[in-house]
Amino acid sequence: MQETVTLANWQFYLLLLLAVYAVWRLLILPLLQGLIYRRSQSTERVLDEELEFGLPAYAIASRQLWVDRIISDPQVIDAIDKAGEKLGSREEALSQAREFATQIVPSFNALLYFRIGNWVARKWLRFYYWIQVGFSEHEEYKNIPRDSTVVMVSNHRSNFDPLFLIYLTSKTAPVSYSAGEWALVTPFRQFIHALGFFIVRRDQTGNALYHKVLERYVFLATSHTIPQGLFIEGGLSRDGRIQPLKLGLLNYLVKGLGKGNCKDIVFIPCAINYDKIPEDRTLVAHQEEGFKSKGPLYSLYSFVKFLTTIATYMMPRRHKPYGYACVNFGQPVSLSAWQQQHGLVIGEQEDASRRESITALGEDLAERIGKLIPVLPTYLLASVLGNSDDLPISELKLKVRATRLIEDMIAAGLPVFLPNNDGDFALSQGIYVLLRRNIIEPTGDGQFMLVESKRKLLEYYCNTISGFVDAVSGPGDQ
Repeated sequence: MQETVTLANWQFYLLLLLAVYAVWRLLILPLLQGLIYRRSQSTERVLDEELEFGLPAYAIASRQLWVDRIISDPQVIDAIDKAGEKLGSREEALSQAREFATQIVPSFNALLYFRIGNWVARKWLRFYYWIQVGFSEHEEYKNIPRDSTVVMVSNHRSNFDPLFLIYLTSKTAPVSYSAGEWALVTPFRQFIHALGFFIVRRDQTGNALYHKVLERYVFLATSHTIPQGLFIEGGLSRDGRIQPLKLGLLNYLVKGLGKGNCKDIVFIPCAINYDKIPEDRTLVAHQEEGFKSKGPLYSLYSFVKFLTTIATYMMPRRHKPYGYACVNFGQPVSLSAWQQQHGLVIGEQEDASRRESITALGEDLAERIGKLIPVLPTYLLASVLGNSDDLPISELKLKVRATRLIEDMIAAGLPVFLPNNDGDFALSQGIYVLLRRNIIEPTGDGQFMLVESKRKLLEYYCNTISGFVDAVSGPGDQ
């Protein structure tokens, strides 16, 4: 006996939706998860053999394992107890600590970082810049033992910095950098965590519990020899010069020396520079107060604005690379050797002496980085223009003065970068960048004039290499 069942439209669509969900949940999703898992396992095995510093086991450990280890750390437990006394409830303090740990700890995905991310970075970054490594002490890096924690210490010019450094070191090791509180917003948080970034909240300055959780995360990462990335300035340079040092994370890193698997900490100074910095106008506009006083929402707004700027630049009709992006990698600095040289052991010092030693270490690293900053043609031209009192100036005279400065810097052994090893070509490229930035404009009679409204922007670029210029130029040389 057969009966016909008639369904209302909404009933049919509901059953169809449930059927699609069942197929997805019970068939397609398990297949995808299995495929991704097998691919990730294969990637991790290959990378552990291919990478010069290997793939530390704890770098790919479960995120929940990290969180549990931090929460059960004796120092964190003590901080929770103290916070509980202030909050009136230990459970509330424990909940806060777990939330902080969840925000901080990354969920590193080797497949995304090395396969997908590397391919996207190569295509994306090369779309915006001609990428160059000025020089690198690569042979010395090969002698760094695997039981050392490698720390890339760099200046901070742009939000592009960690992406460039991760891309250029992707054949060596996965490097974990910090990101600001803007990254807590979905979907940035999930993506940033998957790339190995840990998130640091600057709005928790006076929160002892938060800083203890952050400290123990950095300690655990260092003691398990997970390569770290550190911007010694703590924030983007707003005037072109290296900013006052932020040494909190450096202090946390140093505590991992001799603990766990970490027999030594090796710092690799590196310096990055760009013909054009996408955020330069925003940075110049906030030279006095910076972003911290604006709050986390303004930081997020500025970052979204940065993304919008570079996204609109991808329109085909507008596309031409910003110019050159150059990175120099310096000689590695062993913390054990540095301590021996200075006759001290930071881990055994009292608080006051420790602060002095960390400051000395930070200043030493900052000085090394300062000597590595690539001198690009755009900056040489900006310096000539900034020191010229006979504007407007002809292209020939501008190039002659810049060429003289280049020769003096090369003779002094400074890190001058000349594309194609061709000075005239390099300076022509630099003039093009300055014209495009509207820093200079043609007068119509074969000369260039500085645009007064862009003088602060010119000074920003001059400041970046002012130390080099002062080292080779006497008063009135230009």
